[in-house]
Amino acid sequence: MAGLTAAWRLSEPGWRDRFDSITVYQRGWRLGGKGASSRGRYGRIEEHGLHIWLGSYQNAFALLRECYAELDRATTDPAAPITTWEQALIPADNVGLADRFGDDWLVWLGTFTRTDGLPGDPEGAGREMTVVEFTIRALRLVRDFAESLRGAAPPGVSLSVHPEPPPTQRWIDTVIDAALAVLLVLSGRHPVGAALPAVIDGAVAAVRAALDYERRPDHRRSWLLLSLMTAVIRGILADQLVTDPRGMRAINDEDFNDWILRHGAHPDVTGFALVRGMYDLVFGYRDGDPERPAFAAGLAVFLTGQVLFGYHGSIFWKMTAGMGDVVIAPLYQVLRRRGVTFEFFHRLDALHLDAARQAVDAITLGRQVHLADGRDGYEPLTTVHGLPVFPSAPLTDQLAAPDQVPDGGWHALETHWADYADAETRVLRRGVDFDHVVLAVSLGMLPVVAAELIEDRPEWRRMTTQVRTVATQAFQIWLRPDEPALGWNDPGVTLSAYVPPFETWASMPQTLWAEDWPEHDDPATVAYFCGTLDAAWPTQEVGPGYLRRHQQLVRRQVVEHLDQHLYRFLPGAVSEAGFDWRLLCGADGETTCAAVDSQHISVNVDPSDRYVQSVPGSDRYRLRADESGYDNLVLAGDWTDSGMNAGCIEAAVLSGLQAANALAGRHRFHRIRGLYLP
Repeated sequence: MAGLTAAWRLSEPGWRDRFDSITVYQRGWRLGGKGASSRGRYGRIEEHGLHIWLGSYQNAFALLRECYAELDRATTDPAAPITTWEQALIPADNVGLADRFGDDWLVWLGTFTRTDGLPGDPEGAGREMTVVEFTIRALRLVRDFAESLRGAAPPGVSLSVHPEPPPTQRWIDTVIDAALAVLLVLSGRHPVGAALPAVIDGAVAAVRAALDYERRPDHRRSWLLLSLMTAVIRGILADQLVTDPRGMRAINDEDFNDWILRHGAHPDVTGFALVRGMYDLVFGYRDGDPERPAFAAGLAVFLTGQVLFGYHGSIFWKMTAGMGDVVIAPLYQVLRRRGVTFEFFHRLDALHLDAARQAVDAITLGRQVHLADGRDGYEPLTTVHGLPVFPSAPLTDQLAAPDQVPDGGWHALETHWADYADAETRVLRRGVDFDHVVLAVSLGMLPVVAAELIEDRPEWRRMTTQVRTVATQAFQIWLRPDEPALGWNDPGVTLSAYVPPFETWASMPQTLWAEDWPEHDDPATVAYFCGTLDAAWPTQEVGPGYLRRHQQLVRRQVVEHLDQHLYRFLPGAVSEAGFDWRLLCGADGETTCAAVDSQHISVNVDPSDRYVQSVPGSDRYRLRADESGYDNLVLAGDWTDSGMNAGCIEAAVLSGLQAANALAGRHRFHRIRGLYLP
């Protein structure tokens, strides 16, 4: 996505006055990287993982809105069922957390009120969430939450926790008074005094003393939420982040859990569903181990502010079809119309430096297949229900040898863990084939493709060793009964903080219209699950055996999750014997766990697929888009120091825009919403 964003900005009207050509080289037949999706059997949507946009993704939404406006499908493709960005992404207000209470799990559902405006509004400034603004909003949330416990709904954000009113109002008044006192300090209407921490501590102690913490889950949630928020506010004040020129980045060397404990959070807060959900959001576990959480404190606070206080319209936005359908394909269509060239089936193998070690002099690519005679390019899109989409295998009528399927199937073209023969090796030369390079591969691939650069420059070595990645796993299931028939009455919810390794589940019925199932096997429910996976990288293990081993592991974990853990949300799909495999669509009559092979499982162990983490102490090792150290090379990816240093679509778009600005000689923040760097 970062590479496509860079191409988007560089190819704006008048681009030929600056460049002779812009070419995108892509491994395999699909664009999008970790955002790629395709259509499989019955036109079903098959994603890399679970993709939901936050309402605070100002740059990503602005890009998408520009794309759909220029695409103008109402004129150019009126038969397409999605013609505007509002039809591509729709609001998703309902969020859930799985909250462990004793030996049981309870579901905590929240509904966030919508705000004025929409993400990516042209007139929106997209200003950053400052430390002061975050603190004020957090205090108001504490105050509003306390007010809601009186039985009155607060304005703004309203989590539908619905706890019963406590027997006394004393602790509510204490919390509100403490919050107002800190608000007065921040607004300059009350002097900062030594007594302020004592006011906060006294309020929290009063709350804890008044609650039936051990027996009332609603009281426990109330206490943990207030303990968490007051610890965050206390930490911001005690660590002087309000005046530190680094802002929240000043505490990025410390883990968020360690930081809130240092500032007085109750030890149980680290197991609070809201905190675990934060770590799930960024796959924040070292080596995929749920017992080793790792999330830089400053980024955790910043992203929490963005999620809770920075959204426009709805807190979440869900795609109405696959991400490849509603985001990547429209970008491809407009870029092609602008004159950008796409070279599919080109795998990047290595960048080579010149003798002076100052620039990229050559690029080695593996041409994976040849195109059929007479074709000067590959057209990757097909249609399902009139919607342009990427298929799950190449369109072989465009290939020179359509019957020569690689060992392991066509997906061998999209993974590092394959063993097949390229059609040829291709070498691009500086001054002949290219002048400038945008390196838009994922961080995990850098040791493979940029070995010369890593050997040449210590900052590259530090970045590739200190900025960590983690493998992920995901699966999708399609069931014939609808969710209410299966025991769930809140379709469309996204729920996190549940049992590893599939901590996050999303109900996605809004996508079913776009698929093409037969009438006798038509699903009414589709569910997406995802989580981390322990798969070492770099590793000495080479070849397709690495991939097969992890595929078998993930398959076992999927079966176990469906058998043992799905009943809490879809009890009608599970009996004492386990998951009812007869409910699955597309299983062709299979009634045992072998039916899971008919669903979609994504095992993301490829170096390109690994998620870039935000572990404590790693921020300082990220390079900016303009810090490659080489004259003709800029960097693009969610692994760069874009200011929002987390693995998400907004970070990728920010990095792509910054790469384009660097290559075009513009300021790093030119036409970028939100200045996230000090």
